[in-house]
Amino acid sequence: MKKKILLFIILLTSAISANAADWQQINTDIPNFSMYIDKDTVKYINPQECLYAIKFQSAQRPEKVVYLKSNSYTNYLGVIRSEEFDENNYRPKAVFTNVHVYMKPVDPDSFLIYAHKYVSTLISGEVNEPKNDAFTPLDDRPAIRGLEETAVSRMSYEQNETVALNLKEYVKETGTVLNNNWIPPKSGRNTQAIIILAIGKDGSLLNYHFAKSSGDEATDRSIINAVEKTVPYAKFPKLNKHSDTLNLQFVFDYKKFKKFVI
Repeated sequence: MKKKILLFIILLTSAISANAADWQQINTDIPNFSMYIDKDTVKYINPQECLYAIKFQSAQRPEKVVYLKSNSYTNYLGVIRSEEFDENNYRPKAVFTNVHVYMKPVDPDSFLIYAHKYVSTLISGEVNEPKNDAFTPLDDRPAIRGLEETAVSRMSYEQNETVALNLKEYVKETGTVLNNNWIPPKSGRNTQAIIILAIGKDGSLLNYHFAKSSGDEATDRSIINAVEKTVPYAKFPKLNKHSDTLNLQFVFDYKKFKKFVI
């Protein structure tokens, strides 16, 4: 009997630990509305981005939980999942495994802006720069296959300008910046991934998806980080007066012992 009781206590303790959360209230100016962030879920992907979970309730409606990704540098936000909150089925670690989410500018009229501002404050005030050994050294970074180096600088992209005269030159310029922003993990694996970007005529990132995954979660995440870090993209040349979007394909090649551009 003692063994059964002891086993029950152990199982109960494990269940409590699995559902443990540190809910911190986020102040808003919305009437009859409450919002909390689970500080235990805040996970920093890099110095500008983090994953986290919030729960909210409006008036007498059911309480909901939303799993989010915020980028304080680009001021972009992505909703990973939204559902009714159930403490017994609350598993943020499972949700945040192998996350691929569409990021877009924070809507100033959305209640989610309060959560985004909250974690952006945490990022700017509490996150330290990563250790050097956490990333591949600059000289050892692989290039993006199918692209050539150009004279365009990172500053010109931050100013949302381009020196490209046609689509081919624009793709090369964009690839150069993506390559500079890509910091693949030290996995030691030969990998290749293909990603398709939808870029607006104003340089905004409208959408992206993998046409081919690298097969390595850390590598895919590093590619997404590079794509989001490059925002805003340069305004592309006038190709067609009716064209407001460019869909561009980029091949990310990582070779363990060498880098090359084809």
